[in-house]
Amino acid sequence: MAAWSGAAVKGRRRFGPMMESRDRNPPSLYVAELVGRTDGEVVTLDDEETRHTRSLRLSTGDSVALTDGLGTRRMGRIGSAAERRREVVIEGPLPANEPLAVELAIAVGNRTRTLWLVEKAAEFGIQRISPIETVRSRSVSDAGRSGGFWTKAGRRALAAVKQSGGAWLPEIGAVEDLPAFLARTERSGKHMVVLDMDGEPLRAVLVDPLAPVVLFVGPDGGLTRGEVEACIEAGFQPGRLGPTVLRFETAAVAALAVVAQEREIAGVRPRAHEGEAT
Repeated sequence: MAAWSGAAVKGRRRFGPMMESRDRNPPSLYVAELVGRTDGEVVTLDDEETRHTRSLRLSTGDSVALTDGLGTRRMGRIGSAAERRREVVIEGPLPANEPLAVELAIAVGNRTRTLWLVEKAAEFGIQRISPIETVRSRSVSDAGRSGGFWTKAGRRALAAVKQSGGAWLPEIGAVEDLPAFLARTERSGKHMVVLDMDGEPLRAVLVDPLAPVVLFVGPDGGLTRGEVEACIEAGFQPGRLGPTVLRFETAAVAALAVVAQEREIAGVRPRAHEGEAT
């Protein structure tokens, strides 16, 4: 009994701070269609989110943050189990950041590195990820091109949104070839930037940091000169990150960090949500 009691004391010491941290920063769960739901309403989680609560060892009464991936966040508490699924009781609103108004276009690339990039892009709260087939991406045999791969990428994005406490799940488009992508974005009215070593520093290119941005990152090895020229003709401005050549996923994350920082400097702050006082 003495040994067991000692283990229990150690357990309390170890897990006590963890539980306090959960109260301050509760884990996030995905619940579709949060808008319009009332405080006290009971929602049954789907199988995936039920498994997530079990993996986190959440118990009845534990606090959680709920997101629909469309900008709404609500406080909630774990309720009882409904047959094999868990229930959540919806409570008050939580603040949510504005989305990072960026469409990130990336040349299709290595599956593992692309999944990592999708996670990081989702943590930034961007609006869309668009995979693009380019001259040099066509030779990448292990690139993520199939619909099944991008479905998997969508699940990774959702997990990243929940982990980061975000509110915005990026839309993921189907793979496009470069001419189709340029034709679509040329009519978008957005500020369009293509990463290119010969461009101006990215911060200098982002004249209006609050404007919606289409940010195009080419494959490892870069876009061909003809592709860059086609982008410029379609209205893209070339911008660079520095003097060294970066892998595509590094370049994309670095560029998103620049855009996010410029918006922060311009004064974008978390917004109040669903009746919360401003």
